[in-house]
Amino acid sequence: MGQNYKEISKIALKRREAAIPKEYLLPESALKDLPRDLTTIPRSSGHFTPEELEIIESNAEDILIKIREKQSTSLDVTKAFCKAAIVAQQLTNCLTEILFPEALARAKFLDGHLEKTGQVIGPLHGLPISLKDCMITPPHPSSIGMACYANEATTDETVLVSVLKKLGAVFYVKTNVPTAMMMMETINHVWGETRGAYHSGTSCGGSSGGEGVLLAMKGSPIGVGTDIGGSIRIPSAFNGLYGLKPTFGRFPIYGTKSGISGQDFIYSNNGPMARSLDIIKLYCQAVLSSEVSPWYLDPKCVAVPWRGDVIQPKGRKLRFGIISDNDGEYSVHPPIIRGLEMTKKALITAGHEVFEWEPFNHPEMAKEVNSSFYTLGAAAILDLTLKHDEPVYGSMKNYEEYFKKGEHGTLGPTRLREMIIKRNALQKAYMDKWTGTAGDGKEAMDGIIVASSPWTAPRLGLTQKTFCVNFTAVYNLLDYPICTFPVTFADKNIDKERSGWKPLNEKDAEVQADYDAEFYHGTPVTLQCVGRRMEDEKVLEMTGIIADVLKAHS
Repeated sequence: MGQNYKEISKIALKRREAAIPKEYLLPESALKDLPRDLTTIPRSSGHFTPEELEIIESNAEDILIKIREKQSTSLDVTKAFCKAAIVAQQLTNCLTEILFPEALARAKFLDGHLEKTGQVIGPLHGLPISLKDCMITPPHPSSIGMACYANEATTDETVLVSVLKKLGAVFYVKTNVPTAMMMMETINHVWGETRGAYHSGTSCGGSSGGEGVLLAMKGSPIGVGTDIGGSIRIPSAFNGLYGLKPTFGRFPIYGTKSGISGQDFIYSNNGPMARSLDIIKLYCQAVLSSEVSPWYLDPKCVAVPWRGDVIQPKGRKLRFGIISDNDGEYSVHPPIIRGLEMTKKALITAGHEVFEWEPFNHPEMAKEVNSSFYTLGAAAILDLTLKHDEPVYGSMKNYEEYFKKGEHGTLGPTRLREMIIKRNALQKAYMDKWTGTAGDGKEAMDGIIVASSPWTAPRLGLTQKTFCVNFTAVYNLLDYPICTFPVTFADKNIDKERSGWKPLNEKDAEVQADYDAEFYHGTPVTLQCVGRRMEDEKVLEMTGIIADVLKAHS
């Protein structure tokens, strides 16, 4: 038995505390009697100068223009976001590693380069970008919420980090994740629990939860998350953000720390998360440009540069399938039903077609994803947590059960072949169902609109008992690209509890029984727009169309 996880955690926490400039901290008096909605504090606290507020409240694409036109410096922008990140940390516990000295040196270098040459280094010149803890930035540790990695120096930079550096990005913080990045809320025995931004009594989601809450708190202009079962989209949903889970192979993934390394059954992706859709588009164009050619840096990255205006003819009306209540196993909470209805109405008013889409094989696919994680992850994760006596959280008890039963480390070729055959059959059946929406002179549907989760943002700790990644994980098995989009906020005066409703099963009854209009008031309603494989550009264009019609309709 090595060092106990508590001793390891103390070292990591001390390192984080030492890296925080004291002048960035909110005074103790400002931390008393906090409102439920923490996103209001940066502005109301009086802690930020008008110039700092203007920076942190700007969209990332506007910040880039101002840096390029020398109306702002990267140094001023970086300092403002460093300060905002520390305030977010104080209020929500969202950060792991703090890289301020490197960030400020990098910002000065970029400003100097622009001054001397009149040229930016790349399309992301001078922009601070926050990174999920699994992105490796040597020599800083990449704990992924596990004691075994918490204080271990790293050497090989993640390929995406190198790419973003070439594009001009500034790295200043890394963000908290759950243990091994395998839970839908952010808590671990090294860094502790991260709270929600819009309601401090709710979860920020997982596994890119620190990333999601930092963005909602305006502590970052754009962040990078990863997604294997919903890890970009769940935190994006709970924090009211746009978050893209791409098709596997579109973005470089090599050198990212994994919770279950070596498994290729459900592919993990990385993607951008932000408050603005425009910066997500700009990020995709930049990373997947011919100038950078990440397909020459990562053997799994496909040589397809980012394409523009893929919906042709331009301005044509779209066809959407919508899953407007449940996925065949779980029903969504009332605010989400309202969000789906608002989106449907707005699209129809704008002349698009929206029809009810059957959640075809969804419960079966969700079951396949979950059981594959337990089968493939039990040994990979628990062999490491046991080394330091780390307890297992409630929603990861299944890993422990598989581990105890000896169903780990011995996954034979026959079982793996069976899993792959079943996965492939489910993918083919869904593809055929989608293609089958063509007919009567109409093309197949363009996309699917669906909830991101049954909850707007569940109360802290709830998902340890009632775990549900069904609304996101099915699309990981299908390998479809998806973008989340914010719609509205839960409203206690409108979103009343369901009446005369019959649950689909016990779990469904449990999820619905938790709904309390008063408690969930003010939490974000965020949905998903789904496209077919390799249609990542189309997904962002469709998301833009949906955002525009929602704006017009409101």
